[in-house]
Amino acid sequence: MNKTSSFTNRESVRKNIFLRLVNYERNKEVIEETIYIKFLDLAILFYCDCRKWGFDGCYISKEQILMWNKDIKEIFQTTQENTYCENNTLVTSIMNFLPQEAVYEAQDGMDSTDKVMMVLTNKLTYFGAAMRLNIPELEKLADQLDSSLYLLPSSVHEVLSIGSDSNTDIACLTNMVTENKRILHSHSA
Repeated sequence: MNKTSSFTNRESVRKNIFLRLVNYERNKEVIEETIYIKFLDLAILFYCDCRKWGFDGCYISKEQILMWNKDIKEIFQTTQENTYCENNTLVTSIMNFLPQEAVYEAQDGMDSTDKVMMVLTNKLTYFGAAMRLNIPELEKLADQLDSSLYLLPSSVHEVLSIGSDSNTDIACLTNMVTENKRILHSHSA
């Protein structure tokens, strides 16, 4: 299948379109050429993964949805199904997510009363921050923790979550996000 024919036929790429959540301001140039949904200071983009055809993927353009005769709501629904399918969702403790040497660093700053911080991402751990929009999975996690959730931005690749209660210190959560980013990025460099 060549690139041109694959994009003229929506059905051929339908199962390969996924959500990506990016900073709106930092990605304005890309966003101008694509379909997107504004969400807070972010943009929800629609990315077609084309690796199985032997080339990189691309964002879905305005011309493509016109060619497919679909509206953004239909594309969004299909893309949510792909992004949030059970075999693409990863919800785990941050201790399972961090590299082993980083777990010891993180544990040094914790005491036994600390809550479990969870990581929500996709199985590839690549552009998994769109899990922030996965309401059924967030509800399931809240039920498991028997708590409302704080969702903490980490990167475009994951979202951090922790249960809330009346003793939750927002400043502490902010510091935890900063520290976790430092640990994750120092070990990925």
